[in-house]
Amino acid sequence: MNRFLKHLALGTAAVCALAVPTLAADFTHCADALNTMGLFQGGTNGYDLDRAPTRLEAGVMLVRLLGAEETAKANQTYTAPFTDVADWAKPYVQYLYDNGLGNGVGNGKFGSDSLCTAQQYTTFLLRALGYSDAEGGDFTYATAMDYARQLGLVDILNCDESNFLRDDLAAMSYTALATKPKTGEEDLLTKLIAEGAIDKDSAQYCLSMFSTYRSYIADMAKANANTQTMSADATVDLEMQLNDVNFMTSKIDMTMAVEANQAQLDQTKLAYDMTINMQIDPAMAAAMGLPEDQASMTQDMEAWYTGGYYYVKTGTDKMKMALSLEDALAQMPTTDLTATTTQVEPLCAFTSITKAQEADGTTVGYNIRYAPAALTGMMDNILNSMTGSITDVPDMAFDAVGAYITFKNGQLDNMAMSMGMTANVEGQSMKFMIDLSLKNIQTGDAVQVTLPSDLNTYPEITAEDMGMVTQ
Repeated sequence: MNRFLKHLALGTAAVCALAVPTLAADFTHCADALNTMGLFQGGTNGYDLDRAPTRLEAGVMLVRLLGAEETAKANQTYTAPFTDVADWAKPYVQYLYDNGLGNGVGNGKFGSDSLCTAQQYTTFLLRALGYSDAEGGDFTYATAMDYARQLGLVDILNCDESNFLRDDLAAMSYTALATKPKTGEEDLLTKLIAEGAIDKDSAQYCLSMFSTYRSYIADMAKANANTQTMSADATVDLEMQLNDVNFMTSKIDMTMAVEANQAQLDQTKLAYDMTINMQIDPAMAAAMGLPEDQASMTQDMEAWYTGGYYYVKTGTDKMKMALSLEDALAQMPTTDLTATTTQVEPLCAFTSITKAQEADGTTVGYNIRYAPAALTGMMDNILNSMTGSITDVPDMAFDAVGAYITFKNGQLDNMAMSMGMTANVEGQSMKFMIDLSLKNIQTGDAVQVTLPSDLNTYPEITAEDMGMVTQ
């Protein structure tokens, strides 16, 4: 029982520390959006998003993305110099060749059956956006990834260079439609509709979403200019089921402050002052043989983060655990955060976003729904990097994630987030329903994080001390 409660306590603390949009790599929703517009197709095995694409598949995808499939198939004359192209694919490759989108791999080969790399597909998409890698052009093949990041085409989520899958291909293609082309239109999708390549009616949802997303990113960027330091009052309401039976409710009230250090994340400073109220369901408590006075708990807790360590004080008990934000970030598909503000929350993490002007006339609200599958893998990476040698990290997954975020007079005002999660811990099935709200948000120089002077006396607790490492 004690070990189980340690897992529960650690999980609750992790929820409090990480209750912000985290991101991952499963983009079925992007493939669905492309499919609705006739720009992405699957086969007998569906979209096959977990498989690496060939260069030929990537080339065909590019033709479809440009709404040019029917135009390409209408041309049955093949004059491209590539000898490794199947007859059915020749119209697609001919279109790529005629339009300067696909130049082959040399020696008269297109490289049809070779696996497509992230760099190769990025080069395809940059050309589709009107940028040139010819001599004296906008970029070279060697600089394609960096150039795409500057444009927001490649972000922290949509492109795993080390394991490039059709999943990434779908996410990058979707992002490309929302990216401004060299010719200056609002986005590539708008350009293709104007050219008659894509039916406007089928694209209305994406047009609206792309426009609202850009507005949200602009408002967030404006607010972020003053949120390197931030404080807020936060409330976390948590309900938990154990094996589909109500087990526990918890309410956490806290004040929090952060001084972010983007250059050296481990030098970021965080401070939490919280009160945790926890109530085990009476029937479950009785079944577990817990006395009534042990079925509920109120605990005051203070926590800080600095110098790569997480410090906790409960009453007179003190502890610290190693927790490197830089190592956690290194687990993400790419760690380049210097390119564009759109990398803060990549488009491919959203399933929907709508905007509303509130009654006071100065407050704008955004209602956001995130793709649950697109958050789970990143959480796995973060937890694994946090726990190091821990061998029984809970198997956790998001079920639903939504947020309502408001900006007032250009500043972040309030944030409310709801999420459902499932986990398996020591053979037990657990479900979490979590509501988080941030109010009284303050930013700027008036916010300071004060750290206790005795942090050097806190004893370090390791995974082995927590009983979470296999001996």
